[in-house]
Amino acid sequence: MATKSHLWLRILLRVALSALFVVSAVAKLAGIDHFELYVFSFGFFSLNFCYILVRICIAAEFLVGLLIALGWFPRTTRMLTIGLLLFFSLFLCYTLLIHRTDSCQCFGQWVDIKPAQSLLKNALLLVTVLLYYRLHFLYAQPWCRRRFHLPVSLVAGIAVLVAVFSISVPDNWLFRGSDGPYNKQAFAEAIGEGGALEGDRLTEGRQLVAFVTRGCQYCQMTRQKLSSIASRHDIDTTLFHYYEPRELPDDLFVEITYGARPLVLLLDGGNVVATYHFRNINERQMARFFGR
Repeated sequence: MATKSHLWLRILLRVALSALFVVSAVAKLAGIDHFELYVFSFGFFSLNFCYILVRICIAAEFLVGLLIALGWFPRTTRMLTIGLLLFFSLFLCYTLLIHRTDSCQCFGQWVDIKPAQSLLKNALLLVTVLLYYRLHFLYAQPWCRRRFHLPVSLVAGIAVLVAVFSISVPDNWLFRGSDGPYNKQAFAEAIGEGGALEGDRLTEGRQLVAFVTRGCQYCQMTRQKLSSIASRHDIDTTLFHYYEPRELPDDLFVEITYGARPLVLLLDGGNVVATYHFRNINERQMARFFGR
C-alpha cells in the first residue's frame, strides 16, 4: 500500500518529468533555426530532410511529456521515454567522439548545454524515469474512461504534430524559388572593370557572393548553412566571397542590397543565376551549380 510520502514523490516526479520534456520541446521550437543548423551541420541528412526531422523530434518530446502528465499507457510511455533518452544519449556520445563541444540544443537557445553536461542530464533523467515507473503512478483517476485513451492519444499526437508544423512551417515549404531583390546595375558595376570588387575576379567561373553583417544573427546562420553545404558536397570554399559594409567603399553595401541582408548570389561568369536570403537557400541547386 502506498504511503503518503510515496504519493507526493510520484506527483513530484510526474510533474517534473512531464514539464521537462514539454519545456525542452518548446525551447527547441522557439530556436528552431539554430536546431535545424545544428542537426544539418553533421552532414548526415539533406537540409530539406533536417527541416522535417527536427519538427518530428520536437513533436515526439512534447507528446511524451503530455502522456507522462496524463498517466496513460504507462508501459508504452516508459518505453518511448527511455528510447528517446537513449537515442539522444547515443547521439551525444557521437558528438563527444568527434570532439564537438558546441551547445547540443537540448533546450534550444535558452540554455547553453555542452554534450558532456547533457549526457549527464540524460543519465539522471533515465534514473528518474525508472524510479517514477517503479512506483507505479497509476492511482490518480483519469479524467476519462480507459477505452477513450487510445483514440484521444492518437488525436493528441496528430494535433501536436500539426501544431508544430503550423507554428513553424519548414522553409522549403514556404520558399521554393530563388529570390532576393538587389540592385543589379550597382552590383554589375562593382564586379566589372574599374569596380570596387574587380580585384576579386568575380566575373571568372562559378562563384558565390554573400553580403552579410556581423550584428545580424541570420547572417551568421547563413554562413553556417553555406559552410555545412560546402562541407557536405565537398565544394571549394575559396569560391565563397563574404562582404560586410565596412569592407566596401561608401554606401555600396546598402546600394547593392537595398539594406536587406543576408543576400547570397550565385555567379556564373559574372552573371547572377540565383539569389537567396537565409530561408530559401537551395542545397540541391548549389550542389548542381558547383558540379557536385
